[in-house]
Amino acid sequence: MRKALLVFALAFLGLPATVLAQHDDHAKAALKEMTPTFQATFNAGDAAAVAALYATDGVLHPPNSAPVDGREAIEAFWAAALESGASAELTTQDMYWMGESAAEVGMFVMTGADGSHLDHGHYTLIYKMVDGDWKIVSDMWNSDMSPTP
Repeated sequence: MRKALLVFALAFLGLPATVLAQHDDHAKAALKEMTPTFQATFNAGDAAAVAALYATDGVLHPPNSAPVDGREAIEAFWAAALESGASAELTTQDMYWMGESAAEVGMFVMTGADGSHLDHGHYTLIYKMVDGDWKIVSDMWNSDMSPTP
């Protein structure tokens, strides 16, 4: 009886770890879909769908520009940027999970509607879990292209 109780107690104590591991796996899988979703909505020219990936208090940090605060301002920023018909290719290099927060580091290539190379560089995204969904809270990128004198 005592042995059965011990086995039951150990199994019961291990259950939360199993549930947390499954939650972590689900959260990681959902997070890995953020970049392909961003790329697809960006390339479709859908500024509202791009902005929906950000937290309501999210912030963009564009190069050589003031921060863009809040989802409404982020949507307006992306709407203006998408008017040119440019497309983006995003490549995730690293992801870091920190419980209800995560970070992603990657590279981007911007192509014009005519197929011309517009820009390339690196980005860093900070995510947080909001009501069960990953949302971007901070988005910063920089160009690797040398400025023209």
